[in-house]
Amino acid sequence: MTIEFYWTERGRAEYRTGEDRLDCLGMWLVGDIQTDHHFCLDLLADLDDIANGRKEAESWEGNAWAAELSAEGVDLQNLWRDVLKAHYTLRETQRVVEQYWRLLTDDPDRDRAFAEWEKENGRPHPVIGR
Repeated sequence: MTIEFYWTERGRAEYRTGEDRLDCLGMWLVGDIQTDHHFCLDLLADLDDIANGRKEAESWEGNAWAAELSAEGVDLQNLWRDVLKAHYTLRETQRVVEQYWRLLTDDPDRDRAFAEWEKENGRPHPVIGR
């Protein structure tokens, strides 16, 4: 699996991949999750909860993408272009979102985002290596 997240000269998160099949996942993260720490933390928690049987499924809808998360994997569908859709395994999605999170952790707001998430949710966040 080859996908890389990086900051552009204008300070925008972007991705590049050598595998076309990962494009929908990259587009979803940089386009809908964007650089919002809370959204990314929620997504990571949902993926972990599903992987560990604490939750059966979750639905997400953003600016351009709808996502269905379950133990069977993650189904992405672009809301504006029917041809942009993909299926990823749960583990594969977790690895890519964790990689995206590492890009976002180059920010001093990450500790505050963790503290706020944990206070709002009444539990420690399952992400390893804040």
